[in-house]
Amino acid sequence: MLFFCSQEKKMFNSLAAAYLLVAVFVFSPMIQGQEEEIAEVVIPDDCMQCLCQASSYCNLTAPCTTGSQYLCGPFLIGVNYWADAGQPTLTPDEDPNGAFEACAQDLECAKRTVRLYMREFAQDCTEDGIIDCEDFARIHVLGKSDSCFAKMEGLPFYRVFRECRDKPVSV
Repeated sequence: MLFFCSQEKKMFNSLAAAYLLVAVFVFSPMIQGQEEEIAEVVIPDDCMQCLCQASSYCNLTAPCTTGSQYLCGPFLIGVNYWADAGQPTLTPDEDPNGAFEACAQDLECAKRTVRLYMREFAQDCTEDGIIDCEDFARIHVLGKSDSCFAKMEGLPFYRVFRECRDKPVSV
């Protein structure tokens, strides 16, 4: 047990208060910055529609793929993508067995998965100073890391995505 005289106790309390203030000023901007970044990520519905269209032509009945990648649903979501998005499920108490396939093949749950993934991994892949649908398309197909900076112009996904994005909006 520590015993302090009155003056030592005042000095200890002053030092503790000073350290606390420094910690608040140093770490507060980091925490606030993270919250602001997450709050700013919004994927417009027209962007979601083009991601879905470019992934599978928004095919709601296609079976999960086999081969080198196991992808499911209208957004062709992989298991790792779904896990990185927090493993959303159709219902909160859903059995984890089959939860990935059930969510990925359900349009609303798949949309939620894509939005959660983008919220977590959004970045400016095109280096144009804004995070927009082009960046979301790159992250969706190329991944969450620096791979989103790679060229994707030759991919069939990108051709369909550009056709969808370039369509005139009908009112």
